[in-house]
Amino acid sequence: MVGKQIATGFTLLVLLVAGTALLPVGYPQEDEDIHGGLEIAGPYGVQKVPEITSAIAFPKYSGQAMVYRTIDTTVSKDDALKMAEKFGMTGSLEEDTLSYYIKGNPYMFDIEREGGYMTYTWDDRHSGVDPRDHPENLPTDEECRKIAEAFLTSHGLIPEGAVFSSASHGEGFFLNSTNDASVQTYKDTRVLFTGTLSGYPVTGSGIYVTVGGGGDILKVGKRWRDAEPYKEFPILSPEEAIEELKQTGVVTTVGSPKKAVVEEIKLCYYATPPGTEQPYLKPTYYVRGTVEGENETGTFFQYITAVPELGKGLY
Repeated sequence: MVGKQIATGFTLLVLLVAGTALLPVGYPQEDEDIHGGLEIAGPYGVQKVPEITSAIAFPKYSGQAMVYRTIDTTVSKDDALKMAEKFGMTGSLEEDTLSYYIKGNPYMFDIEREGGYMTYTWDDRHSGVDPRDHPENLPTDEECRKIAEAFLTSHGLIPEGAVFSSASHGEGFFLNSTNDASVQTYKDTRVLFTGTLSGYPVTGSGIYVTVGGGGDILKVGKRWRDAEPYKEFPILSPEEAIEELKQTGVVTTVGSPKKAVVEEIKLCYYATPPGTEQPYLKPTYYVRGTVEGENETGTFFQYITAVPELGKGLY
């Protein structure tokens, strides 16, 4: 049996508007993300914690920050052709109700009409079973990073504000029926670049390159929320954000949480996938840490909007 573990290259969070739960999600390695784009790994409930303390010194931020207005992305047939040409795809452009696509050899190009989510995939090689992608054939993470950067740069695919974020791995294993030993048969490296605005990371905008054996490009995926400056607003301090956290609750799998300890708090922008309604990208605090319950300990996270003048919702 060959399996492929899904690597979460960068963590996205989708807040349910009803306010009852958050879904932690990430880009999957498999091709079912072409139209969905997100791997749901939850849901986990938002729970109140009676006591929240901090194990860190809070960062210092300016009392104001820029709010950005989002720019809707609608892809025309001409737009799709121009993007495909960047990959050297010159075949017949086909279309359905969701996407434009070109079936090439060996790559397939696909771009959504609404939102512009784009993939460029070597389907046969991205299956997780090709012998060329045995672990011993994979370059080092640093080499994969250089290969990914060179590919994106040479094809004019690096968005403004993109920075290297992480390298993660997809892996496949064969289970030996004789002794039940697990033998690794496949490994790739996903190199992720995420967005920045005003020097802060943008959760939800990213472009990744999956590198396989011999440094071959197995897949490129891009989901990017375009935005323009709107105006500056006063923002909460980290201390005020923690007070808000006490009212909002935390996202955790720990049952009946009693005490939480903040281990990280940082300012970022929270972007939903293009094609969803989100008028503004607002400065937002990402908070994570540990939490104790009645019978277990675990981790928590939460996003707290830093601009009370625009409401408490992330959208």
